[in-house]
This record gives sequence, structure tokens and C-alpha cells, in this order.
Amino acid sequence: MMYQPLRNQLHWRNLVFLACLLPVGCGDKEAAKPTPPPKKVEVVEAKRMSFRPSFEVPAVVEAVETAQIFPLVASRILYQNIEPGKYFKRGEELVRLDPYPFETAVATAESSVAEAMSNYEEARSNFSRARNLRPQGYISAKDFDTAKSEMQAAEAKLNTAQTALSQARQDLSHTSIVAPFSGRVGHPNYAVGDFFILPNSVPITQLVKIDPVYVLAHIGQKAYNEFYSAVEKLKQQGRAIPNMELYIVLPGDTVYPFKGEFFSWDATAASTRGTIAARVLFHNPDGLLLPKENVTLHGKLLEEVQRIVIPQKAVSQDQQGHYVYLLDKENKVKRANIEVGMRIGPNWAVRKGLNVGDRVLVEGLQKVSAGDAVEVTPVDIKQLEDPAPSNLRPPPHSLREQLRAEREAFREYQRATMEMRQRNEPGDVYTPYETGK
Repeated sequence: MMYQPLRNQLHWRNLVFLACLLPVGCGDKEAAKPTPPPKKVEVVEAKRMSFRPSFEVPAVVEAVETAQIFPLVASRILYQNIEPGKYFKRGEELVRLDPYPFETAVATAESSVAEAMSNYEEARSNFSRARNLRPQGYISAKDFDTAKSEMQAAEAKLNTAQTALSQARQDLSHTSIVAPFSGRVGHPNYAVGDFFILPNSVPITQLVKIDPVYVLAHIGQKAYNEFYSAVEKLKQQGRAIPNMELYIVLPGDTVYPFKGEFFSWDATAASTRGTIAARVLFHNPDGLLLPKENVTLHGKLLEEVQRIVIPQKAVSQDQQGHYVYLLDKENKVKRANIEVGMRIGPNWAVRKGLNVGDRVLVEGLQKVSAGDAVEVTPVDIKQLEDPAPSNLRPPPHSLREQLRAEREAFREYQRATMEMRQRNEPGDVYTPYETGK
């Protein structure tokens, strides 16, 4: 009878064990978990918009011409008109050196020319008589040859004296140092009374051309190549290259009032920086723009273009390139690879991969993946109002043509100077225009 309680106890334990197994036993399924709510995202509709493509890059002001002013002769500085920042017109005197030793050299050279001329005239007269008497046999061949050689020697001495006189006059003219072009001077490195010795590596001062000036900007090589590819396509299509409005913004967000005129690309690229330097000419009549000053160069097409536009924050990038997340008709997420173009303020133009009306995710990108169902909140694309500054005006004339005319005038002066020096006639005074170059 003692085994009966033990049997009852085992029976109850088995019932408890079976009761614990009932919820999961006998092939019953696990209780279903609650479905999470759809993720909330913001979506914009891809639109085709009209805008004026633009860019802005850091740039620096650069002088078109800079001359280190060196005297060409050694002498004491008699007086100088140099004041830091003073403006000089082309041909105005900067410095006067003591002319006395050079005036003395000119007087001595003129005396030598006069003496050589007298000797030459006498030798020429003797040779003329000998030439007339030789056919009649009144003089010997030796005397005739002697008269001829004396005339030739006198002529050579005259030429030497004339060359020395020309050099003396050139040296005298170099005592007056003038501005080779219009511009501003820097601080003088010498004082009145200093003796300038040749050769010397320290110039008297520096002259900087301030109107016009270059604005130098470095453009990425990729953008440069894309620009010329687009230009080539336009040429092949027989279309005109669109004009661009160029202007600069000074430190302090002050817009410079004159528009720029594109001048040139550099002949070589900067391989270390991956850029190509571009120069833009700017009218600078008051000298407001200073060389080495940092500015921002802006460019804006005059004609509007149309592109599909989406916000920049909607675009992601990985090893495959740029991509966005789109929504299909069932509000499910899918990926679309795209090719982006230029930036337009907070937006990005899209070249390939999107159609007008596509719904693009702009918020909640990190919470979703392809195939997710989402709850949509539509938002609008923020358009950028970026009109050109109202105070811009074109320069009064073509800056490129101004430089061309100035350089042509300078070349003409150089040609005339060289012709005068080649004639090497007594009495010609050589006044160098390009003093200090």
C-alpha cells in the first residue's frame, strides 16, 4: 500500500509536464508577431526647371604687367619722384641720375667725331686727286694705294668715333628713367644721393600695371574637358556658344561693379592640383583691385536652360556611382542609378536616370532599403532665386583690344628705336622707352 501515494505523485507530475508542452506541442504554430508600421519618408517629384547655369570659384587678382625698374648706367641718384602707390603715366619720369659724367663723355665723343671727320675729309680729297692723276701716270701705283688705304683708315676711325658718340648719348639718355607703361610704383629702395652700382640685384622700385588686371582662377580639369566637349557639340550642331556673365565678389561680400572679359586658359595644367588656370580681364580705373587680393569669381550663362532637378540631399554615392531611392506605384522603395550634372544652389541637375514625375526620397534614406513599403509625405523642391547683381555694368571698351593696342604701340616703338640705332648717324639721340626692363 506504500506504493499507491508514489504512483499518484508521478501521475500529477506527468500531467503538469504535459500541460507545459501543450502551447507548443502537437504541431501548433507560434503566435504571430504584430506587423510594424510603415516607415515615414519625405518625397519630392522630379521636375524639369528653367535656370541659368552658374559657378563660383576662389580666385586671385594678378597684374597684367610688372616691371622691376633698374638703371642701365651707374651714377648717383640726383632726385626721384617715387612715392609708394603713386600713379605714373607711360613716359613720365620716375628717377633722374646725375648726368654730368655722361654729358662730359658726349662732349668728348663729339670732339673725337669732329677730328675723325676732318681727317676723313682730308684723306678722301687726297684719294680723289690720286684717282684723277693715276690714268695720266703722274703718280705711282704705290702712292695711289697709299692714298686709298689712308682714306679707308680715316673712314674706319670716323665710324668708330660715331659709334662712341652714339653710345655716349644713349648712356646720357639712360640717366632719365621713365615709366615703360602706366601704373603704380612701390616703395623706393634707394634715397637721393645713393650711388647705384652695376650690376645690382635690387631694383630702384617696382611698377605695376593696374588697369586692366587679371583675375586668376583654377578650374578642375574635368570641368575644363566637359566644357570643351560641350562647345565642340554645339559647333557640330551649328549652334552658337552661349555667352557668360562674369563678375567677382570682393572680401566682405561686395560685388565689384564691372563685368569681366574672358582672356585665356593657361598653356599647361597643374598636375598636382588637377586644375587649369583661367584668366579674366577686369576694368580697374580707380585701382580698387590690388594684385594678390583674394576674390570669388562668379559666372552665369545669359541664356536659360532646362534640366530635371532634384535636391542634393536626395543623392547618395557608392562604388557604382550616384544613385537615388524612388517609389513605385505601391509605395515601395527601389534604387535608381543616375548621372548628375551641375549644382544649382541646394539642387542638382540630373543628366540620366530620372524622368519627370519620378518620386524621389529626400528624407529617411538611412531607414529604408529596396523593397520596403513606406508612408509618404510629399514636399516641394526648393528653387534657388539667384539673380545677377543689379549694379553690374560692362567695361567702357574691349579690354582685350586695349591690351592689343598698347602692346602694338610698344612694338612699333621698339622697331623705330632699332632702326635708329642701326643707322648710327651722328646727332641721333637714343631715348629708351623700355627703361628698366
